[in-house]
Amino acid sequence: MTYLYIALFIAIVYVLFKLFASGKKPQDVSLNVYYRFQEHPGQYSGRLSSTHGALVFRGERFHDDVLNIVVKDVRSTDHKVEVRLQQLLVLPFKGDQKSSSEVSVRFRIDAGKADQVDLTHYKVKVNAVVTYQNGEKKAFSTTLPMMGVYTISPSASHNEFKS
Repeated sequence: MTYLYIALFIAIVYVLFKLFASGKKPQDVSLNVYYRFQEHPGQYSGRLSSTHGALVFRGERFHDDVLNIVVKDVRSTDHKVEVRLQQLLVLPFKGDQKSSSEVSVRFRIDAGKADQVDLTHYKVKVNAVVTYQNGEKKAFSTTLPMMGVYTISPSASHNEFKS
């Protein structure tokens, strides 16, 4: 009976190890997310009863062999905010530049819930793939905290997600 408990314990530890090891991320890029709201009602959608905005993604690479980051899915961690990714987002790196161009995805907050949402403490779940020059691809998923309101050249802090 003792052997059965030991075998069961080893199996559970093995499964947990594989589960957490599969989430290990390469240390080649970082990904930040910022937000911006519509300037006037209906700017993005024509709907005057909802608050709309955009989540802006910016990537940084730490090795020159990284070609791009492809964001495949973006999910809200708060049911009051609806994020819809209608196509893949590609953050390409050009030449010897360390930072990527910026891409955005729209979000919507229903009219009755807009005053209950604080995007300064907001997080989004992201599934993405890092593509390298040799054709290698590394998938990762993470939850990113909001870095702040989007500006043209925000001061990037270095405590962001590192993949």
